[in-house]
Amino acid sequence: MFARNPKYPLRHAQARLSPRGSQFSHTEAYRLFLQAMNDSARQIVIDLQQIEEATTSAFAQLVVLRRILLRHGRDLCVTGLRDRAEGLFEVNRLGGVLPRM
Repeated sequence: MFARNPKYPLRHAQARLSPRGSQFSHTEAYRLFLQAMNDSARQIVIDLQQIEEATTSAFAQLVVLRRILLRHGRDLCVTGLRDRAEGLFEVNRLGGVLPRM
């Protein structure tokens, strides 16, 4: 479903995606998931600078996205973590499966 055609190489090295609003929910993570899958960048950077609150399921969605991207020679990282979103990231020890930039 998400396999790339080898005849069409990836166009650019990095894409930066940002959630809308100050809360990062599962629904917003799924929107970013779809956006990342439709982008051709080798690395997807999820910029969470504007996020104050986040849900565990939103981060789980990013972990699944990274797993899929890695299978296709691509990668994902997060940047800009702060406030409660950063606390949730740390408490759940996501650094090992969801790298920070």
